Amino acid sequence: KDIPGTSALSPAPSQECVPDSRSPSGTTEADYCRRILVRDAKGTIREIVLPKGLDLDRPKRTRTSFTAEQLYRLELEFQRCQYVVGRERTELARQLNLSETQVR
Repeated sequence: KDIPGTSALSPAPSQECVPDSRSPSGTTEADYCRRILVRDAKGTIREIVLPKGLDLDRPKRTRTSFTAEQLYRLELEFQRCQYVVGRERTELARQLNLSETQVR
């Protein structure tokens, strides 16, 4: 079966997955996995097994675009101390107009 596009996702044919030795007895991988087919850049179709709970339709978090000044300051702080925590992190985030999460 052909998959349109170079990176299109499509549900795989329904097959029972191989039982996982870590699962409780009687439970197969099919109970919690989902197989999809993906065409890579070379056109090869590969099968990938993913957890059923994985939400592939959820939009990805946007990547922060740092300014040159922000990068310079963050790199200086990293050279000084690889782990910026507490009050220093709060202050650096405030000075750079970033969230504390972005400063981690």
